[in-house]
Amino acid sequence: MVPFDRQEYSRPFATDQVLDTRLADAGLPAESSTWRVLTIAAGWLLLLFVGAYLITPASILPLVMSDLHITEATAAALVSMPQVAATVIGIPVGLYLDRVETRAAVPVAAAVLFVGSTGDWMAASRGTVSLLIASRLLAGVGMFVLWVVSINVASSSVPPTRRATATSVIISGYPAGYAVGQLATPRVAAVVGWPGVFPVFGVAVLVTSIAFYVAVGRVSRSRASTEPMTLSGFTHVLRNRNVWSVVAVTILGYSLYMVFNSWMPTYITRRFGVSLAESGAFVALFPAVGILARPAGGWLSDTVCAQRRRPVFAVSFVGATVLAAFMFHSTTIAVLVALLVLAGVFIQLQIGLMYQSIREFVDPRAAGTAVSLASVAGWLGSFVAPVVAGELIAIAGTAAVLFLLAIGLGVAGTVVVWQMAESGESPAPA
Repeated sequence: MVPFDRQEYSRPFATDQVLDTRLADAGLPAESSTWRVLTIAAGWLLLLFVGAYLITPASILPLVMSDLHITEATAAALVSMPQVAATVIGIPVGLYLDRVETRAAVPVAAAVLFVGSTGDWMAASRGTVSLLIASRLLAGVGMFVLWVVSINVASSSVPPTRRATATSVIISGYPAGYAVGQLATPRVAAVVGWPGVFPVFGVAVLVTSIAFYVAVGRVSRSRASTEPMTLSGFTHVLRNRNVWSVVAVTILGYSLYMVFNSWMPTYITRRFGVSLAESGAFVALFPAVGILARPAGGWLSDTVCAQRRRPVFAVSFVGATVLAAFMFHSTTIAVLVALLVLAGVFIQLQIGLMYQSIREFVDPRAAGTAVSLASVAGWLGSFVAPVVAGELIAIAGTAAVLFLLAIGLGVAGTVVVWQMAESGESPAPA
């Protein structure tokens, strides 16, 4: 086996071009476009319900804190427990899934999430916080597998020229799920009680996974044959400064995203005296704009910026920082919600681009590992940020501290982007 060259890991690689060439050489048989569309649609819905399940506690945090007698930080941790599981198992699972037939993993992972959601319902009904944390962790294992497999399967089900589009569309299902969760959770909780919301979304994930499994089985897929990565290759990835720059951007970007997404319903309720259902409806707009913003970020980078990634990252962080400062001083709910929607657009321009950027810094054989690192970084940021925000709210006694935290994250992200290399530029001759 040819060892990895250390110098090759210090500059960008044309990873997608290499893999696309392999896929093009292998060829994709003529298939009914209907089944390909159904595959993408089923994957999109699957990630939608996964996202809705994940964000469920955020829209009803006051109810959760009151019924379970827990603090803001503990309540925020319940939102982020699935990300903890993803952070722990992400890299080994990503490496494994990148080298095996993954279609059969879809219903299995969905069943794991469903079992976890049922455990959520039982634990919340009994007021057992420790069991609720454990069941959310279990569901997180299924969540991560579904995230990775949905993207890989959907992207391999279309010709190479459409793979970026398919991936962008699939990823946009996740913020749509956050929007559905923020909007629907208070209303569903009014009917079945807030503990019953968890298995509602768990059932939706299970049913949609079966539809996805069936659709994928009707579509021919191409798989790029890559050599298994060696320990030496993995070590070179970990020593790559550019990889860690993207990891830092991913942590900060997702942290910024989750600070707003997890605590804004509570802030709006306390600040303006509206109901949880009303605040959830307002905040649902924040992730919902990602349905368009995430694909738009990839399009801007590839088309307007000539495949450069740093300009989009910079615009994302700078725009979000400025808007957070304006939100801090806003005095009316209409202005706050308008600024929140704009912040959702800016923040989510870079989500999706992160995974492409980190792939371009490594050898094609290490692409799966690179994407796993970015995914784990995203989950880590998604977990830590709401907990830190909860602690700051408890210390400061006001939810307005959220905006100061967001400004700090935005400034930090801008600094990292300023010093990082450009992954999208063509590599210089060796």
